[in-house]
Amino acid sequence: MTLAAELAGRGLAGSALDKALAHQASRHLRLAALIEQLPQAANRVTLHPDKKDVYGVPLPHIHYRVDDYARQGMASAREDHHAIFQKMKASEIHHAGEFFGAGHIMGTCRMGSDPRQSVVDARLCSHDHDNLYVLGSSVFPTGGTANPTLTIAALSLRAAGHIKRRMQA
Repeated sequence: MTLAAELAGRGLAGSALDKALAHQASRHLRLAALIEQLPQAANRVTLHPDKKDVYGVPLPHIHYRVDDYARQGMASAREDHHAIFQKMKASEIHHAGEFFGAGHIMGTCRMGSDPRQSVVDARLCSHDHDNLYVLGSSVFPTGGTANPTLTIAALSLRAAGHIKRRMQA
């Protein structure tokens, strides 16, 4: 999008813009690094103490910060990327100035053994309601870097086995 905006800003449009985009994009290389963030007790979603929606329901209040571990990992990845681009004799090197998520929404119903620190146990059963199960990546205590689908499936099968045994008992 940045390249398209830059070329359009030079007055290119239509087929000339398409041709310039194809020419430039075929000469670009993007390296990305994903860093797993360690669980942080302070990172959480709570109900906002003051702000409410039109129905009077409290809005979500997000408490989130990237810790030093993740920042150091990203700094190391940036150094590695820079070295790779230099070895390739890249004519321009640009690094993103901020962190980006991988697009996988995780957390908010943390899994753990301590009801004071988590929402569900290892069977994905709520600590507060013994007939409530939470399935999906919301139970992850930390956000991994890979697609969460297989882990979600495995955890769901674990919960289903527990529910089945409960129903049979």
